[in-house]
Amino acid sequence: MVNLKSALTNGLIVGMSTLVGVLLVLLLLEGFLLLWAYTHPFGGRAEAISVPLPQSHAEIVVPQDLVATASSRHRLMTMPDTWKRVPTSIAGAVRAEYWQGVLHIYNKERMRWASPLPPKRGDHYRVMVIGDSLTYGQGLAEEWRFSNLLEQWLSERYRIEFINLGRSGFNSEDILRVVREYLPALEPDLVLYAVCLNDFLPSRRGQYEDHIAYSLPLPNSVTDYLIRNTRMAAFLSEAYDGALRRLRLRYDFFQDILADFNGYQQRFAHDVMEMNRAIQASGLPPMLALVIDQYPTYGGLGHRIARVAELALAKAGASVIDTEDYYRRYNNQAMNVSRWEGHPNEIANYIWAHMFMKELKARPDLQAFRR
Repeated sequence: MVNLKSALTNGLIVGMSTLVGVLLVLLLLEGFLLLWAYTHPFGGRAEAISVPLPQSHAEIVVPQDLVATASSRHRLMTMPDTWKRVPTSIAGAVRAEYWQGVLHIYNKERMRWASPLPPKRGDHYRVMVIGDSLTYGQGLAEEWRFSNLLEQWLSERYRIEFINLGRSGFNSEDILRVVREYLPALEPDLVLYAVCLNDFLPSRRGQYEDHIAYSLPLPNSVTDYLIRNTRMAAFLSEAYDGALRRLRLRYDFFQDILADFNGYQQRFAHDVMEMNRAIQASGLPPMLALVIDQYPTYGGLGHRIARVAELALAKAGASVIDTEDYYRRYNNQAMNVSRWEGHPNEIANYIWAHMFMKELKARPDLQAFRR
């Protein structure tokens, strides 16, 4: 009995000592993160700098101030309060919010428009841009989307406009519906498709669990409270989620697509065939397509899916911009907005705009719209 009481006492002492030690470490971590945030203020966003017109069309040279600004986000250890989701109200928009410090607006179709789509001008070459959240520009200021950059750059020499119909969560089935619905209304001269790797997945399925963060293994109410009120909990939750990602302890939609689970490749091939068929039946040239990937890894799963997509697009009769050089040149470069937003940043959009521009400027049908 004496030994049992002694063991319980020792166990309680050890337990209390461990708890105090853990709390002390957490308090020190909270203090360190507060001090880091105070001594490393974020200096601005990329929309504060000018959007330079590329001087060379043969070589892509990303401006150094753009690289520095985009890179500065990834040095942050905790998300600034100004980057959190804040609902707002914008005239003409069905919904609007700030996220990552930039305004996101949504019309009834969840596209990034607060005003009605503009009527066709006969003296302007109109490009209808289709795609998902990468085309919408999730986490990115609107002026830094590749479609906005293209309009700014090409408008110096051509009468041209880009109508961006990107919408978060769309897959090839949804994008096919957009093509059929908006072709007659917008009367474009060209359709440009920015293909995302998860466009292979079924309608409204997204990337399965790939975008779902694994928060701390605590009751949701406790986790939410701690994350809202401390930097330490947010930091640990992000570190926990990141560890699970690196260990690949989550569902991998890349493997699913490459294995052609439930015929994802066949579905995508069918959808792009029907897209291009509808486009050409309207009297337009074949659609121009580029597979966009903000995490290029040469020879990796994403690269393999991009090649499958390009093959399907070419078989459908689309004009395809080859990404082989892109994957080689930017191998293992993560071009996402921040640690908390995995969508493409300004650098990725600058590169893709450059790739599209090279193809567009070579089009004979655009030359009639020179200024």
